[in-house]
Amino acid sequence: MPKMIVSIDGVVIKEVQLTKDRTTLGRRPYNDIVIDNLAVSGEHAVLAMSGKAVEAAGDVNTLLLDKTTRSTSRT
Repeated sequence: MPKMIVSIDGVVIKEVQLTKDRTTLGRRPYNDIVIDNLAVSGEHAVLAMSGKAVEAAGDVNTLLLDKTTRSTSRT
């Protein structure tokens, strides 16, 4: 099962198992994963499971997936 590790400036602040096909993350309280930090948008990203891959989509933000930087853009 995939796990998301949230770190800011190299400090791990949260580890979350990704159990849903679609997981939202952001600063707003209705997200599946809430990150209370001004560096994070209210609706920062959606993580969608696609087979064994996790794809990120959301605001124009940067995520690190499997140690690879991914820029996301709202569609």
